[in-house]
Amino acid sequence: MAESKSHQFRALFGSPTALIRLSSILFVGLMIGHMSAYPWTSIQVPRDARLVESMKAIDFVFLREHTTYWNLYFGFGILIAIQLLAFAMMLWLLSDLARLAPRRLGTITGSIAATCLVGAYLCFRFFFTPPVLLYLVVCGMMLVASVQLLRR
Repeated sequence: MAESKSHQFRALFGSPTALIRLSSILFVGLMIGHMSAYPWTSIQVPRDARLVESMKAIDFVFLREHTTYWNLYFGFGILIAIQLLAFAMMLWLLSDLARLAPRRLGTITGSIAATCLVGAYLCFRFFFTPPVLLYLVVCGMMLVASVQLLRR
């Protein structure tokens, strides 16, 4: 009986489809974590508030467009959240290809694993520990899924 439950658990969470869908859920977690820091700066500390005000006040021209540092900072923050959510949705939908085109999906999941490794490094270098850990977990799951898919 215990062996049967162990086999069911391994079949459920060890399949490429399950690993990809779990990675999708972790990307939603990354997006939620990213948005939880909105507006990505503190205005509670006077020094931080002065920095934000200067980011809003300094106007410059880039590619013939007027903008501020705040617009770039704030806009990229929103853009990244949308891209993380879109990536999560694409992963969920891609998981259906595990049965139809396992080798092609194996290549895709391998590239996603490499991208997550780069994401983990960048988060380690410039940001915080929680996204580093999430990216590393997703990288590992995508590598396992990739190996399983490429062996089919």
